[in-house]
Amino acid sequence: MPFGNIILIFLGLGFIGFFFYYILNVIETPVLRFHESEFSTQIISKTKRLTKKYYPTIWCFNQHLMLLLLMLRESKSKLYNYDKIEHLEMKDGGTTGLAWTGLSTVNHKDDSPIIVLFHTISGDEQDVKATVSYLRKTYNWIVVVCIRRGHGNLPLTKPIINTMGSTSDLKEQLTYIKHKFPNKPLFGVGISAGSGLLARYLGESGFKSMFDAAVAVSPAYDIEKAFHRVHPVYSKIMGQRMINYFLKRHYESFSRVKGSEELFHVKTLGEFQDKLHTISGYKDKSSYYQNSNPILVADKIKTPLLILNAADDPICVNQNVLENLHWLETLKNTIHVHTKRGSHIAFFEGLFASSWSDRLIGEYFQSILKFNELNQKLSKSF
Repeated sequence: MPFGNIILIFLGLGFIGFFFYYILNVIETPVLRFHESEFSTQIISKTKRLTKKYYPTIWCFNQHLMLLLLMLRESKSKLYNYDKIEHLEMKDGGTTGLAWTGLSTVNHKDDSPIIVLFHTISGDEQDVKATVSYLRKTYNWIVVVCIRRGHGNLPLTKPIINTMGSTSDLKEQLTYIKHKFPNKPLFGVGISAGSGLLARYLGESGFKSMFDAAVAVSPAYDIEKAFHRVHPVYSKIMGQRMINYFLKRHYESFSRVKGSEELFHVKTLGEFQDKLHTISGYKDKSSYYQNSNPILVADKIKTPLLILNAADDPICVNQNVLENLHWLETLKNTIHVHTKRGSHIAFFEGLFASSWSDRLIGEYFQSILKFNELNQKLSKSF
């Protein structure tokens, strides 16, 4: 048999083997964990993506390839053109921001929701542009990104930064949004570190939360442990990213802060977080985590919440999820979605690697709206 034919046979067998591997080991239905209730039953039945198989992109289902593609798309795609970016002065003199889209067509009288988005650990309104664009184009909802102090192009008017964000800052941002649109429900979406800020706020607020529903994508849960579990390569890259993004960009502000010089010598993301108290306004590491770690208040969350994690996440690793199953399965009105693939906040699907998680977010919020509308009709009939 000619050598060329032998090569073709082996290539064919390899393709068949790869195809069967994809069918048997990659495609799967998400694992759901939730407290049995009328709410969870109805939301799950209305949110089709929760009960259908997830088909990760066949040429990009490896967690590292997904993350690489995500970063390439973010860096190469055009900047999103927001309608308006506002700078807000906080009570302590710090500056946060709000990036709005959808203001030009807003109807103040209808009850369509405002989607409040929280960006990543060293991101801003542009690193969540794909999710913003999808929700805006698909549902015509107003979307606003809460920009944390020291992020993006915001001036650092006070030398205090918390990579995970500050719930006191967030409360001021949400109060401003609610005052601007008092009749519209607020739906929150946290992406990576943004989900930590969201969860911390929801836990601290309990029944007083200003959100009607929320989604947390790729949360880390216990950040005191989780940042030390990040894949070593990514941990080193992200540790250097923290130095460049926060310390070097705001060098003049932090050069006068006692202890900030220690942060220039860290090697990993975990080390950076452990020393972050020096520039985040806390006296020590313990105080920082006590006031920032979302896991400490997670069991007090009352707002309907969808949580999404991938088992192959190299940044917010699966061990973080497994340690928290005891409350994920029992917290009322919370649905945990656990996929085998998806990497960190990527969750690509289909031949063209579109976002499965963005579609899930939209479907979930639609289900919440339908559930609330049905309950309102039932309450009026009695």
